[in-house]
Amino acid sequence: MLERCETLPGADFAAALGFPPPDDDAWARVVGDGAESVELKVLLTPQPGSTVHLVGRHGRVRTRRLHLLDTPDLALAHLGVNVRLRDRGRDRWDLTVRVRGEDPVPGGVPPAESRVELDMLPGVVHRSTEVRTVLAAALALDVRDGRVPVQKVLTDPQAALLAGAAGALASEDLGLFGPLVIERATVPRARCGLPHARHERFRFPGGRVLEEFSARCAPADARRTAEAVAVFLATHGLAPAPPHRTKTSLWTEQLRRARVR
Repeated sequence: MLERCETLPGADFAAALGFPPPDDDAWARVVGDGAESVELKVLLTPQPGSTVHLVGRHGRVRTRRLHLLDTPDLALAHLGVNVRLRDRGRDRWDLTVRVRGEDPVPGGVPPAESRVELDMLPGVVHRSTEVRTVLAAALALDVRDGRVPVQKVLTDPQAALLAGAAGALASEDLGLFGPLVIERATVPRARCGLPHARHERFRFPGGRVLEEFSARCAPADARRTAEAVAVFLATHGLAPAPPHRTKTSLWTEQLRRARVR
C-alpha cells in the first residue's frame, strides 16, 4: 500500500481533476466492491516527446495492436461487452472477453478464471469482469483474418462470460475492427512515486491520437493513488482530454459515427 500520511497535499489536485474528495462515500464503495484491483486512468491531450519526458531516454516503449471483434452494428459494445484480440509483438497474442457492469452474468457469479477490476476515471467508475487467454500466433492470425470464428477458440470460461452477458449475440458472426495501435511505456516509480504506472499513446484508425496515464493499485489505495496521479499530471503539465472515458469506449463511439456517415 502507499505510505500513510496525515496531510493530503494531492486532494485538491484530485478534486480539481474530477476525482471524489477525500471524505466522499465513493472511496468506501471502491474498497467494498469486491474487485481485485483498481486502475486509475486519465486520457491526455498528446504532446510532442511526452513519452521520453515521462519515462526517460532509456525507457522501453512496447507497441501493441488491439483488434475488436463485434457484430457489424457493434451490438456487443452496446451491451458493454468487448471481445479483444491483441498482438503483443514477437508472435505473442492474447484474447480477452471483457464485460462492463455490476452484474455481468446471470446470478452475478463470474466464471472461473475471471478477473474483476474497477476502471476509475475522473467522475466515472466502471466495474469490469474479464477472462484473458494466450493464443498461439497461427491460431490468432486465423481469427484475425477471418478463417476461424472467434467462438471456436474461446476457453470455456470465456464462452460462459460471453454467453451470460450477450445471450444470443454470443453466437453471431463477428467481424474485425482495427487495429488500435498502442505504444506503452512503464513510468519508473522514481519519477512518479507510483509502483504500477504507465504512459500510453493510442493511434486510432482514422488518424486520431490520444495519450493516457494510468496507475494500478489495491482498492484500499485508490484514494491516495488518485491524488498522486493528479499531482504527477499537474507537475508535468499534462492536460486531460475530457470528457473522461476509456480508450475502448472512445474507439467504439468513433466506429459508430463512421457507420452513420
